[in-house]
Amino acid sequence: MAVLILNQRRRAFAPYLSWLEDLDEEVYLYTSPAYGETTEPYALVQVFDNWVTNDRVEIDALRLYEDHPYRLIIALDESDLIRAARLRDRLHLPGQRLDSATAYRDKAVMKSLVRQSVLCPAFRRLDSPLHLYDFVLEHGLPVVVKPVDGMGSMNTEIIWTPEQLNEVWERGLGSGLMVEAYVEGEMYEIDGLMMGQEIRFASAGKYSCKPLEILQQDCFVELLSPGCAVYERLVHEVQQVIEALPSPGVSTFHCEMFHTPEDEWVFCEIASRTAGGRISESVSAMYGVNLNREWVRAQCGLQLKLPASSPPQVAGVYLMPKRPGTVKTIPQTLPFEWVKEYVPRVREGEQLDAAHSSVDAVMTVIIVGGDSVSLQARLSQLLQYLEREVQILPALKEVAWSEASVIGRK
Repeated sequence: MAVLILNQRRRAFAPYLSWLEDLDEEVYLYTSPAYGETTEPYALVQVFDNWVTNDRVEIDALRLYEDHPYRLIIALDESDLIRAARLRDRLHLPGQRLDSATAYRDKAVMKSLVRQSVLCPAFRRLDSPLHLYDFVLEHGLPVVVKPVDGMGSMNTEIIWTPEQLNEVWERGLGSGLMVEAYVEGEMYEIDGLMMGQEIRFASAGKYSCKPLEILQQDCFVELLSPGCAVYERLVHEVQQVIEALPSPGVSTFHCEMFHTPEDEWVFCEIASRTAGGRISESVSAMYGVNLNREWVRAQCGLQLKLPASSPPQVAGVYLMPKRPGTVKTIPQTLPFEWVKEYVPRVREGEQLDAAHSSVDAVMTVIIVGGDSVSLQARLSQLLQYLEREVQILPALKEVAWSEASVIGRK
């Protein structure tokens, strides 16, 4: 038999044949042009322009199955989960089916299923402006309006005042939105690998910034040591979430939870895919596990390499979001041995707009330390260095990135 991969990533981030070197089957690759030209020994490579909206991906996958049947469909990107699930349903293939993919993509469906098991904010799907009006009358401001199938905080906004609410109505709500009550508290995230509805591996982290501030302010995601009280509580809460949703089969997951001043855990959302924003790479730096590799191998029934003991160090990822201006200086390397990955995403002289998603960054930096104290000390050292070396020119004057943007919110 064979395996079909639906891919929109660059080859450097998706070395499927390397991950599947011991798979004794043909591998078909349907991909976007981002993958690049390749001489890798795939049994078939087909490139589709306009990947996300190109319906020929599904139609050609059906036609391919008629002549060259495959037993699995692998898709790692969130925007491909529904597409892959429709094909599995049609062809009666194992893996995440449409009911599960919908529950993990549609946040209104998701919360309807989860709220019986864990605390959720009040929410409502917005099919008309009257629904938002009624929701605010019942729950008051602030509220959060976002796409039901959004990713990376894109097109998500907090409405704080009646004036902002009027502005939303004046421009028109649009479609595919939901509203939920704003939750005051700190934001945590948990990533891992699940088989059926059982968590097989988990990593948890804490955001230094408040929800949605990641679009405007620097943020550090510090991974927690396994066994600490917060880690154990997070794993328990997320296990309840997973059990409340239709099983995706074998999948990675990325979940976010609020921790309120009243010491309650409130569900934000979960996705049946690996975290972005270099969080999964920080997990790799701490635990030595590549979640996407293990996800792909697990679906194919191959042996996994999951951590068997607590890691010898902790890790975290720093994100500097884009802000309007012109890049004057940015280092190409960082002079610290404890920096495990540095990815500058802009060039000197480049004109920047404001960040549109949580991964729209000037740079990401993964650092490691022996414990939380040393990790925070190294973060402070990194920020002092970046304050000197990174400069952005706004319209009229030059500003440096301030260390206080993260340190002041810990």
